[in-house]
Amino acid sequence: MKIPKILVMILHLVPAALLFLVLPVRAADPAVQAQLDNFSRMVGTRVETVAILDGEDGLSGGFFNFDANDSTLSITKFGGRGTVGEPRPIAGTGLKWAPVLGGCIGYSTARYNFTDSPLLAGNEDRYTSYAVGFEAGARILLTDSFSIGPTFGLIYSQTASSFHAATPAGIELQLRYDKHLVDWYVDTLSFVPSVDIQYKKSLMENGMLTLTSRYTWFRTRDVATSSDYIRISGSSTYWENSADLDVRLPLRLADFPLHTGYFVSAGILGGDIREGLNSNVIYTLGARLTVGDLKGRWMPDQVGLGISYVKSNTFSGLSWGLSISFAP
Repeated sequence: MKIPKILVMILHLVPAALLFLVLPVRAADPAVQAQLDNFSRMVGTRVETVAILDGEDGLSGGFFNFDANDSTLSITKFGGRGTVGEPRPIAGTGLKWAPVLGGCIGYSTARYNFTDSPLLAGNEDRYTSYAVGFEAGARILLTDSFSIGPTFGLIYSQTASSFHAATPAGIELQLRYDKHLVDWYVDTLSFVPSVDIQYKKSLMENGMLTLTSRYTWFRTRDVATSSDYIRISGSSTYWENSADLDVRLPLRLADFPLHTGYFVSAGILGGDIREGLNSNVIYTLGARLTVGDLKGRWMPDQVGLGISYVKSNTFSGLSWGLSISFAP
């Protein structure tokens, strides 16, 4: 599977920066400043992209691996969102509402071995990123079938570079630009408002079809960094349109009915995340097997296992893990 183009471009920036080792870190030479500005922009886009991938529950969770000849990127994440509790009437309107909660925890790693950069061949750069996301809002039931769900969320992420020097050139780079061009870290905070429109329809006696269109904005800022050259101020969007079919099976486990589910979605990328992944659309096709009709006001409605196939024009992979849903 191919690694997104921009990630390879970013990993190639460090060898270019080595050309300026003879100059002071804050050199005024226009060529040096242009290179450092490019480094800041490209790293900022990468950090923002990975923070969203790690911390946004709307993007498919699980394990992904992007491979190139000398680079790898792996993402592991777990999260979900849904309504909690019974719908409550909105006084004087005839409408009902239910709280919506969501969250996500993600971890990713990337590695670059400089095999196509003779200047730094023999060294290795590793990147790690952690993210935690949380969102809250409401689902407003306009009818028994139609509803809207405005939410607001936050994603906190930390990304760090770990440069492993094994050659004289690598050692020199690390000595001169430690914490700035190599071995740096950056913490970010993303503000994530979203809104969705949802339609539900019963199919025969045991089926439920759910159609959802959700639009999400991401506004990302750096809140702490070790580098003089990493400043992040980015904006991204993700518009997902999905169809989900849930079927209650004539089988039971511990007196609870089993359900199977199938879903398909197309997510349209915009802003920095489109550049970061070098892709316009992410397609997802998945299935699940769950234990359903769990009772209790604050209990999930279904719990089980799910698997999905994720595809874009620059990467593909499998996602799997727990499938948890809440319903009014």
